[in-house]
Parts: sequence; C-alpha cells; structure tokens
Amino acid sequence: MAMSKPGPLLAWFYRAPSALYRARLGWIMGGRFLMLTAVGRASGIARRTVLEVVKREAAVGASAPPTLWVVASRGPKTDWWRNATANPEVRVDWRSRRFDARAVDLDEGARVDLLADYQRRYPRAAAMLGKAALGEAFTADPDDLRVLAQDLRALRLDPKPGMTDVAGSR
Repeated sequence: MAMSKPGPLLAWFYRAPSALYRARLGWIMGGRFLMLTAVGRASGIARRTVLEVVKREAAVGASAPPTLWVVASRGPKTDWWRNATANPEVRVDWRSRRFDARAVDLDEGARVDLLADYQRRYPRAAAMLGKAALGEAFTADPDDLRVLAQDLRALRLDPKPGMTDVAGSR
C-alpha cells in the first residue's frame, strides 16, 4: 500500500527545501535531491516539489544535464506524479542546474528494475521507503520488489535535446 498524504506540519517540512532551489541554492541539497516543476493538471499553475533522485545517468558530454529518475511513494495518488504525467514537459532544478525535461512514466517492469538498483545502492533509504509504503522493509526479494512496484510510480526525466544549463554552474 502506498504512503498516505502527509499532514500539514510534515507537508510544510517537505516543502521547505524548495525555497533553497528558488534562491538558487539547490547545490546545498546535493545530488540526491531535485526540484521538479510541473504544470498543474487542473489549475494550469506551475507546481514545485522537491524529490529524491533515486538514480542518475550522466549524459554524453560534460555540459549536458543527466537523466534522472524519481519515485512517487504515494503511487498514482501522488499529485506531482499526476501533474507530470498529464503534462510531461517539466523543469528540473538539480544541484545548481536548471533544465527542461520530458517526464516518462515507467511501466511496472522498469519500476522493479529501478527499485532493485535503489535497494542495492541505498539499502537504508530503501528500507525506509518500503516501511513507509508497504509497512515493512523491502529487500532484494523479487516478490517484495514486484509488490512495491505495483503500488509505487516512477518517472524518468529526460533532458530536452540541446538544452543548456540556465542556472549557472557551481
């Protein structure tokens, strides 16, 4: 079962890092987090949320932005995921970089592979994600990964071709 929506205090805590990105201080958050800006599916207003980067793949060329992957721990009920899948043209702030990207929704098989990779690289964080989403820590057991992949959703954020960094470098 996917995580429930956070209460008001926890929601404020989760939103606080977006102020760092808006102030061009996203580099403080390191490479494990990004700020995703997606257009609201009903409102048409830009909506921002800070997310954990669960995987990244360097692009060809030192100046090109990387491909990044994020997980929606509340599954298909996650507002930012619903917005990004309704309008996949998004903006990504990562470290001190800002670039436009296309959000690609991953199928269940790709989510299983992503979760297995995440579990191998970050076993403690994966245990916390499993505990929050499933009520118990997940392991590399294929059955656990399949159950988790059914409940969660994930996006691959592909930088638009020819995009250059517009936030400067650090």
